[in-house]
Amino acid sequence: MKHHYLIILLITPFFLKAQERRKYFYGTLKSNSILIGNAHIINTKTGQGTFSNEQGNFKIFAKEKDSLTISYVGYETKTLLVEKFHFGIQKNTIKLNKSTITLDEVALKKHNLFGVLIRDMKQTPEDIAVVKSKGALDFSNIDFDKATIEIIDDHSRKKSPDSRKLTDPTALFAGAGTSFSGLDKYALERRKQRKEINFKEKFPKMLLSEFGEHFFFVDLRIPKENYYHFIEYCNALNIETLYKESKTMEVINILRNESKKYLQIIHKENE
Repeated sequence: MKHHYLIILLITPFFLKAQERRKYFYGTLKSNSILIGNAHIINTKTGQGTFSNEQGNFKIFAKEKDSLTISYVGYETKTLLVEKFHFGIQKNTIKLNKSTITLDEVALKKHNLFGVLIRDMKQTPEDIAVVKSKGALDFSNIDFDKATIEIIDDHSRKKSPDSRKLTDPTALFAGAGTSFSGLDKYALERRKQRKEINFKEKFPKMLLSEFGEHFFFVDLRIPKENYYHFIEYCNALNIETLYKESKTMEVINILRNESKKYLQIIHKENE
C-alpha cells in the first residue's frame, strides 16, 4: 500500500506541470474583410509577444486564463481572455475595430471679410497674442519702491522653513480641491504598461538595426519570414532585459546558441 502512495506522490507533480504547459494559440486578425498584418500580440501573463504576418496569421504560446493584448495603429486595442475552446483544430478569427478620432469643437466667428487682402487687413482686429502680451508687460501699476520683505514674528522664527513651497511649483495649489502630489497609481501603471508594450513592439527592429541583417539571415541562417518568431522564441531567456541592461554580448551568445536549436525545430516541422 505504501508503494501505491509513493507512485501517486511521484506522478502528481508531473501531472500538475503538464497542466501548466503552454501550447500554440493560432489566430487570424481581420477587420471586416481586410486581413491585418504586422499587428502586435502580447501574452500579458508571460510578457512574450509576436507579430501577425501579411495574411493576418499568428501563433503564440498560451494556456487557459492567459490574456492576449492585440494592438495595431489605427485600430482599437483588444484584450482576449484565452479559453479552453481556443485550442481546437480551427484557427481563431479575431476582429479588430477601427479607432475613431474625434476633433475638439471649433467655434467659428464671422469677421465680415471681403476677400481683398488690403481691405480685409483693415477689417481684421489686432492679433490677440500681441494684445495680451501688451497687458502682461504693463508695469505701470507696480510700485518698485515698496518693500516686499514680509515681517517675521517670533512664532514664525520657531518654525522650520517650508522648503516644499520653495521648490515644488505645485505647492501653491495645495488644498485647492485636487492634490497635485502626482499621478494616481492607476495612471502610472497604465503609463508603465504602454511604455513596456511600445518597447516590445520596437525590440525586434532594434535588434535588426543594431546587429544587421547579415548577422541574422546569413550568420545564423534564420529565414526572413521566421525572424519575428525567432526573437519571440529567444525571449524566454530574457534577452529583452539583458538588452535594456546593455549586456550586448550575452544577447549575441543567446541568439547564436538558440538559433541552432530553433533551426532544428522548424526543419522538423517542415518535414
